[in-house]
Amino acid sequence: MGAPDLIFQLRNSGYSIRVDGSYLDISPAELPPELVQQLKHNKTEILCALHREDELKRLVHLVSEHHGFKQEDYDEAIQHALKDQVLALTCFTALARQAGLI
Repeated sequence: MGAPDLIFQLRNSGYSIRVDGSYLDISPAELPPELVQQLKHNKTEILCALHREDELKRLVHLVSEHHGFKQEDYDEAIQHALKDQVLALTCFTALARQAGLI
């Protein structure tokens, strides 16, 4: 199971997972031992995925603020962006650069 699957599994099971520097912040902290092992084994990949997700959310926010998106437009943009994060990062980075936001 890769990082996106583990992140999805945690969130779908009611856990919150986020990145704090080089640490994973998971709550509630009580996890099944087999899941802890999977997280340890895939920590670097999970950290990268969460950093990418955070950067994507930041870029979507910048671009949507600049273009005056309504909340529902922003929510839809985030939803679509998270489905293909690599492509969305490329697109939203380009849009932010064009607008002089980064």
